[in-house]
Amino acid sequence: MTTPIIFDCDTGIDDALAMLYGAGNGADFVACTVTHGNVPVATGARNTVTVLDYLGLDTVPVFEGAARPMAQPLMTAEFVHGQDGLGDAGVVQSTRAVSGDMAAAEIVRLVRSRPGELTLVAVGPLTNIGMALLLEPELPTLVKDVIIMGGAVGVPGNSAEFGEANVWHDPEAAQLVIDAAWDVLFVGLEITMKTGLAAESLERIGASEDPRAQLAWKIMQFYLDVYEGQMGVRTCVLHDPLAMALALDPELATYRTIEASLELRGGRSRGQLIGDLRGYNKATLDPKAPGVIRIVESLKTEEFHENFLRSLGA
Repeated sequence: MTTPIIFDCDTGIDDALAMLYGAGNGADFVACTVTHGNVPVATGARNTVTVLDYLGLDTVPVFEGAARPMAQPLMTAEFVHGQDGLGDAGVVQSTRAVSGDMAAAEIVRLVRSRPGELTLVAVGPLTNIGMALLLEPELPTLVKDVIIMGGAVGVPGNSAEFGEANVWHDPEAAQLVIDAAWDVLFVGLEITMKTGLAAESLERIGASEDPRAQLAWKIMQFYLDVYEGQMGVRTCVLHDPLAMALALDPELATYRTIEASLELRGGRSRGQLIGDLRGYNKATLDPKAPGVIRIVESLKTEEFHENFLRSLGA
C-alpha cells in the first residue's frame, strides 16, 4: 500500500530526512513543489531534485514556486541548514532540470486530475498552498488529506518568541490555510520538539553502510551541531519527518480538534498560531469548518523513530 503525495517543501536538512522517511515507508511522490523558507526557492528546488535522484526517484517532477512571502520580506535559515541547505556537507548536486516554476498552479492541476486521491504534505512556509487556494476555491474538496508541519500551540516558537518558522515566514498564507473548509492537521512544535533522536539511534545511523543512512548522516552533522548548541546534548528534532509519518500512518498519534487563528498584526507576536485549548466546545467542533484545525495530542515516539531508522536502513 502506498500513499500518493504532493510534497510541498523548502528543502533543507529535515525536508531531506522527510523524503527519506517517505520513500522508505510507502510514500508515492506524485510531485514536489518548492517554496522559499529554509533557503531561497531555487536552492530548495535543486536540493529537492538532488535528494529525489539519490533515492532513485528521478521521474518525480519538481516545481519551483513562491520566491517570497505574501506580505513581508524574504527570510531564510541557512544558520540552521547550512549555506547550501544540506548542511554544507559537500553533497553532489543533481543536474536534472526542474519541471517548471508555477508550483501553485501545478498543485491545482494535479488535484483536479485526481480528485479525492492526493494527500498534501506541506513542510515549509505555506505560500504555495495559500496561492493554490486563491487559484482554486474548491481545492479543499479536491484533496484527500492535508498535513502541515507548522505552528507552536501553547509552547515557545523557534523563529520568534511565539512563532514557529513555517508559519512565521508567511502568516497570511497560513491564515488562508486555516480559513479553508478542510480537515487540516498542523504538526507543530508542541509535538515535534519531543522527537529528538537518542544517542543509540544516532549510533545506528552512523554505523550503517546503507547509502540512505550515509546520506542522512552526512547532512545531519550540521543539524546536530545546531541542536547541541541549543539543547546541550547531541541530538536533532525530526520536525518534517513527523509530518510525513502522520500522512502515511495516522495511527501513530492521537489528535485534538481546536479553533485557531494567526496573529497578523502584533509586533513581537506576529506569526503566532493561536489555538483555543480551553475545550469548551470540543464535542461540537467540525474539523472541516473554517477556522478549525487538528493538532497532535500524543505520539507513539518509539514506533516513529523505528520507522525512521528503518527507512534509512539503520
